[in-house]
Amino acid sequence: MIQNAQIDQRLRALAESDYKVFNEKLIPTNYEIRGIRMPALKKLAKELSTEPEIGDYLKNAEFTTYEHVLLYGLVLGNLNKLPLETVLGYADPLILRFDNWAHVDTLTSAFKIFKQYPDEIFAHFLPLKSDEGEFTKRFFVILLMCHYMDGKYIDTTLQHLSEIPQGQYYVDMAIAWAVSMGLVKFYDKTLPYLEQKAFSRFVHNKAIQKARESYRISAEIKELLNGMKMK
Repeated sequence: MIQNAQIDQRLRALAESDYKVFNEKLIPTNYEIRGIRMPALKKLAKELSTEPEIGDYLKNAEFTTYEHVLLYGLVLGNLNKLPLETVLGYADPLILRFDNWAHVDTLTSAFKIFKQYPDEIFAHFLPLKSDEGEFTKRFFVILLMCHYMDGKYIDTTLQHLSEIPQGQYYVDMAIAWAVSMGLVKFYDKTLPYLEQKAFSRFVHNKAIQKARESYRISAEIKELLNGMKMK
């Protein structure tokens, strides 16, 4: 059986004091930060994912540090051969533990199984669109950006982005990021949302700023977007 004490010991061995200080400045969280680099966490997660007793870990894991949450999500993200219902049964309570942007952004893209069941995943997480939690809503935004920013789903994605309640900083930043990606990948479909002022002033202008920072957008379009900023 995978013991929590063993997991904690492994994590402590990977901790770096300098990286701890760096992360503490970058990531506002109520969790203790140990300071473990992502490649090391991913390597440990990959190792744990092959353990025959991984189910015991998923059921009994402790979440005492920022890295414990990340490790659990990375392990779960590797288990793409489990039934979808099983993965979601573990993922739903995990998402409620997120209290910072890094948990959301790192782990939302880590779930390989989401690619296999796009319609089921979208329907399952759609209620988070109007959830009161700042990081549950951010999860939904990043989910749209990571898994539904393509030719098949772009119209639906942009519509939902415009309807998500705004006013929470980390939600607004995520929406702006997603809209900027829309401008990069689907400019003609995304531009009308800016023309119609579908977003708050903050989201509107931040999306333009992020899009103008992209090397994938021409100088002419960057100039046009600059002229669309809200005063």
